[in-house]
Parts: sequence; structure tokens; C-alpha cells
Amino acid sequence: MNKTVFVCGFSQESNSFNPTLTELEVFRGYEIFEGGEAPEKPVCLPDANGMLEFLKEAGVEIKCGVIMRAGSGGPVNHDTVDYFLSHTLLHLQRAGKVDGITVAMHGATVSDKTEDVCGFILEELRKAVGEEVPISASFDLHANITDKVVKNADYVSGFQAYPHLDQKETGIRAAKRLYERLLGDGGKLVKVSIPMIAPAHGYTTTKGALNQLVNRAKALVQSGEILDYTIFEVQPWLNVSDLQTTVIVIAKDEEKAKAVAADLAAENFAICQELLGEELFTIEQVIDKALKNKSGKPVVLVDSADSPNAGANADSAAVIEKVLPYRDVLKCAVAVTDVAAVEKVERLGVGAVDDFELGASIAPKLSSPVLVKNAKVISIHEGTFYLYGPQTKGLKCSLGKTVVLKAGKILIHVSSCGKAEGDLNFYRSFGIEPTECDLVQVKACTSFRAGYEPLAAEICNTDTPGAAGTDLLKLPFDKRPKPLYPFEEIGETDISEAKSFR
Repeated sequence: MNKTVFVCGFSQESNSFNPTLTELEVFRGYEIFEGGEAPEKPVCLPDANGMLEFLKEAGVEIKCGVIMRAGSGGPVNHDTVDYFLSHTLLHLQRAGKVDGITVAMHGATVSDKTEDVCGFILEELRKAVGEEVPISASFDLHANITDKVVKNADYVSGFQAYPHLDQKETGIRAAKRLYERLLGDGGKLVKVSIPMIAPAHGYTTTKGALNQLVNRAKALVQSGEILDYTIFEVQPWLNVSDLQTTVIVIAKDEEKAKAVAADLAAENFAICQELLGEELFTIEQVIDKALKNKSGKPVVLVDSADSPNAGANADSAAVIEKVLPYRDVLKCAVAVTDVAAVEKVERLGVGAVDDFELGASIAPKLSSPVLVKNAKVISIHEGTFYLYGPQTKGLKCSLGKTVVLKAGKILIHVSSCGKAEGDLNFYRSFGIEPTECDLVQVKACTSFRAGYEPLAAEICNTDTPGAAGTDLLKLPFDKRPKPLYPFEEIGETDISEAKSFR
């Protein structure tokens, strides 16, 4: 096919309750691809790699803008958005006439200047190429799909699995939608919005009602009734005025797309209470489980409220405080981000024994520091490790300087930057073996389960403090729309009409 497709990507998941802006240097830590010709090696965004792979195999000419990502964190410094756009638009201008654009994004991204970074980027790309050039975008399952997004993107494809095991495949789907359009055989996108949010720890696509809904939607694709779908269970820690769960359906026939989207949205609304998840354990209850556990496998304490993958700071020491009284009887793996503590350890050196104040170093309003007495410095590391996966297996991750302290039987992983805390190698790469512990703290929501479920005696969602708080009603939302479940009760009449925007 004698066509040219422009590929770019900007991905970051924002948490409005994290007070620290995500700066350009954080993106640089993930190796920014600066654009031009198609890259010779994989880039930092799995869905962008899926796009590039599909388009290469399809035989189209590929030109690239900037491809960049950061992990979850506080809102993005808008200067970083401007950096992406200015460089990407320059590459787009240099590419000359393009027949289509694919963009890899996250979708739950805000900056210090806009509540809808992805809609803003798509709007700028649309201005640059006009209304006739098709744009196809990939998103995380937790994206906030606004009207601005679908007014500017012809196609939207999101992750269909949570835990996220289909990132590259989603990029392939997005590129395929664009390719079919270039062949003159594209479908029509329809959007339905539901005014509800749910904490990410509360659901998974591998079981329960959401699993049944996803399987039903997949069957519609397999039967040929629709071309694509995504059920976007929006990331809830966005303090923004336009926030909703969204169902996207793409089909050859617009009326068919509308009917299916409305039906899936009604079923998604019907399971809204289940999506909130089961009742949370207290930290004390999980400790009691670990004390009584005789299986030889660890009890996993899920500290999702402080998950860096959900944009929290990973600086809470609340769990450390609760396990300290059991330091001589319970072998634990726990973690906290604390630059000052790391610097103190570096001054003291391996083998030193001292008292350490840990925690609340980034977001002091969300948790309190904890004093750990007579802790021994076990090791000091540069902080770089490679992810166990499975989906992101082999990717490089850097935590900055990282140290391990030991207080009795408690092993404390202290890093300069919290990342990938649900990955098994987060502990293993620093000499802490989870399977040899009685209790393992995991600061993650759901994606960690792929690695931990095979080796855990029990996995316990736990009520802990943090920017990704599991009890949404306790968080200081002041911009959210109304009504919005679970803050207000909603009914089927609150679900939007199925609508096509392009």
C-alpha cells in the first residue's frame, strides 16, 4: 500500500491527589524516542510497538513523532506536554503529506494547565492535519474518554484486560482500525458515558461480573457483529470536572454500534456496586492472618492506596508502623520511598545500626512518619532492575539509590523513587525473596496479581492511607461532576445516549 502513517505517543497516568508534578526528566528516565524515521528497536510504549509492528507488516511508510512515557504520578508539568507537541508537530510537518495518524496514550492524564491532556493533544494533531486525515488512538483501560477525545480521534481502542496483559495487542488493534479506514472499509465509533467511578483494586477482567461482560463483548467481535470495543473503567483519582466510565464500540453499521454500546453500558451500570470491591481488611487483620498462616506461603497485604502505579507517592510507612511490634516473630517484606533515609544510609554504610524515621516525606498530609529503632543496613544499591513481568518482562526500571534495612525479621526496602512495586523483581533484585516471608506488602492495585497469585497463601486488599485511597468517599474531590456514583445514586436515565462524534 502506497500510504504514509505518522506514529507518536504520550503516556502518563495522573493522580490529582499527588502533590508532586511529573516533570520532563521523569519521562527521560524511560528513554524518549525523539521522532523521525521508524525506530529500529522497541520504544518505551508497548502499544506504540504494536502499532509499529502492524504497520511495518502492512507495508505502509512510517514516519514518527515523539514517543514518550512516564509512570503514574502527580499531574504533568504542562511544559512537558508543550515539549511533546512542539517536537511532534515539527516532525509531522517534515513528514509532508500523511494519510493517517496513530497515537499511543494513557487517557487519565492531567497537567497543571488542563484537565484533559489527551483531548488537548488530539485536538492539536487534528488542527495540524485537517478533518479528512483519520486518527486512531490507543488508551489504557483506565482512560477518561472525554467528548474532546472522540471529536478529534476517528478510532479509540483501549486495553481490554485488567491486569493489563494486552498493551501491545491494543496498539495493533488501533493500527488495524486505521489501516481498514485507509482501505476504504473503516467502521463507525460510538460512545456512551456512565457517571460512575470505582477504585482499581475492586475489579478484574479475569473473574466476576466484569469478566462476564468482557467475554460477552469479545464474542460480539468474534462473531463479526462489531469490529472493536473497549469498556473504560476510568481511573478514579482524577479531581476533574469531566469524569466518567465509558463504553466505546466500533462497527461497520452505526446503528448496530449504538445498540451494542447502549446495551454494554447498561450492563456495566448494573454491576456498579460489585466494581467497588469487597470489604477491605484492616492492617491488623492481615497481620493476624500472617501470624496464623501455616501454609509456607506468604500473605500479601495489598497497599493499593499508596500504589505508584495508581499515581500515589509510595511514601507511606503505615504498614511498617503496624508490623514493628512483631519484628521478632514475623518475617516481612515492606517498602517505602524516602530520599532522606536513603541518603542517611549512604553516609552510614553497610552494617551500621541506627534509628531511622521513615515515611511521609513526599505527601505529609496523607500519612505520618514512623520511627524504626535499631535497624541494620543490609545493602546499598544503584536501584536499577529488570521487570519480571509477565506483560512487561525484561523492561528496565530505575528506583534511584535503594537500600535494604533490617529490623528484627522485618526487611525494609527503601527507595528514592517508587515504581513497579507490584513486580516480583521489585523485592527480588534487592535480595528480598517474597516466598521466604510471612507477610509481603505490595503497593499496587491489581496488575501485580499475575505474578503473586501463584505463590501467595492469600491476597488481602487492605485499608491504608494514600493518594490512591480505596475509599473514594474520603478523598477531597471538589471538581467532580454531579451526579457521580458512588457519591450519589444514579439510574439508567443518567447514562448518556449512544452517540457518534465524527
